[in-house]
Amino acid sequence: MDHLLTVEEVAARTGLSVHTLNQWRSQKRHFEYVKLGRRVFYIETDVEGYIQRCRVNVPPNRRRR
Repeated sequence: MDHLLTVEEVAARTGLSVHTLNQWRSQKRHFEYVKLGRRVFYIETDVEGYIQRCRVNVPPNRRRR
């Protein structure tokens, strides 16, 4: 089983606010979540996948030295 992250842990990893994550969850946007009782968790591999999709590649000839 994948590691589960709290809303606060996801906010810290992504730089997103807890408020934004709560809004996205209510709008069913970006990543799936797990509800155990009243608590909400995110699957770590889903969060890491989101971070990778946000990655911007800069061609080597455009990088500053």
